[in-house]
Amino acid sequence: MHQSATPSVRSSITPLTQLDQEVAQPKKVKLTPREKEVLMWIAAGKSSWEIAQIISCTESGVNYHFCNIRRKFDVSSRWVALVKALEQGLIRMP
Repeated sequence: MHQSATPSVRSSITPLTQLDQEVAQPKKVKLTPREKEVLMWIAAGKSSWEIAQIISCTESGVNYHFCNIRRKFDVSSRWVALVKALEQGLIRMP
């Protein structure tokens, strides 16, 4: 019988259980207290301008925090970032 010098396809495939674990484990994100506060207010339905008034900050400051939050979660939407923060237990619904 002929033996191939290359490894078999079966031996080079990552087991599905290992892939499932990698996909199921989201990257742990660390948020600052201010970022958590901003997310809590967005969860309450507040706009950037309203959050700025509440936390005595400028609207561009609030948007700066949102930019950092989206970057940390690697998403393009503040709403997706909110969902991910809730899923990871970083914040709770008000």
